[in-house]
Amino acid sequence: MDIFSATSKQVETATAPKVSNPIPTRQVEQTADTTKVNQQQSQDTDTKKTLTDTVKELNKQMDLLDTNLTFGFNDKIDVMYVNVMEKSTGKVIRKFPTDEAMKLSEKMKEIVGIIFDKKG
Repeated sequence: MDIFSATSKQVETATAPKVSNPIPTRQVEQTADTTKVNQQQSQDTDTKKTLTDTVKELNKQMDLLDTNLTFGFNDKIDVMYVNVMEKSTGKVIRKFPTDEAMKLSEKMKEIVGIIFDKKG
């Protein structure tokens, strides 16, 4: 009988103490989410700035080499593109990726945003 009374006392002391006030964990989670979003936006702007600077540098190099290539950056879909130009008229002969492909990519990105919108 002494064994049962000893184990029951141990079980009672092993239980967690009851807390009268719940700890506000949601605020910490929301702060962490906000921090992640801010970091992501900062990285996105840094990446766009880096790509824009790279495009400018590439175009300078292409001018020095006297080529018919120009580089560009589409900030809506975050893609670099290449134009093959006619030297005498400046007319675009070919573009990689094509305008149609970039427009399609832009629309697909928009549709994915609508489908996975957290508010919707």
